[in-house]
Amino acid sequence: MRNLTENRIIKFIRDNSGYFGIIAAISVTISTLISLLLHSSIDPSFNIASHVISDLGTGPDISSIVYTTGLIINSFSQYPLFFSIRNYLHKKEGSAYLIKYATPMFLISIISHNILSLVPFERNLLPLFLTHGITAAIHYVAGSISLILYGFIELLTAKVSKILVAISFIAGTFYGLLWIGYLIYFTVGIPQESINYSLQWIALAGVIIWMLLHGIFIIKTKKRDHDKTKI
Repeated sequence: MRNLTENRIIKFIRDNSGYFGIIAAISVTISTLISLLLHSSIDPSFNIASHVISDLGTGPDISSIVYTTGLIINSFSQYPLFFSIRNYLHKKEGSAYLIKYATPMFLISIISHNILSLVPFERNLLPLFLTHGITAAIHYVAGSISLILYGFIELLTAKVSKILVAISFIAGTFYGLLWIGYLIYFTVGIPQESINYSLQWIALAGVIIWMLLHGIFIIKTKKRDHDKTKI
């Protein structure tokens, strides 16, 4: 009975993986916007050029709870979407060589994002501050590499919309610019905090669109495959 229940749950998640992508995109969008409005109403100086996104997780009143809740939902909803995209590209004979290297990088990116969603960016507590900061660096490096690799895989795979290819490259590029900017800051010391802060918000917007469009794509492909089996 237990195995039957587990199999039903796994089947439900697999069959609705595209919807999980949409949930991931919507949850973080709504929670970020609401938290941003709540935070800005208390601290008018809060904006995308003066604060990092993670500051929403330690915001005043319920703003931090709203943001963290949406981030957790987003973070753990990425797994079904990722595996569906990977399986689809593999099934359509996407580059096995690129998939081999993109898969672990994507998993590292998602796992590090899971940690980010659970560990607040608390500047006054060094262990939390360092854990969040190091995990964020891992997330952005692995994320940029995996998104760009999947962009190339999609480019070389038949029946993949060029819109998906474009958003993979765009999101991956912004992720890359973000960690490269911080690397320059920490190694050379060129002050560009406002640029890096703004890039975080732009990168978030890019990956939200990526999840949304890929979620819709997976839903359409599953429906198309289902309709073919009925014929």
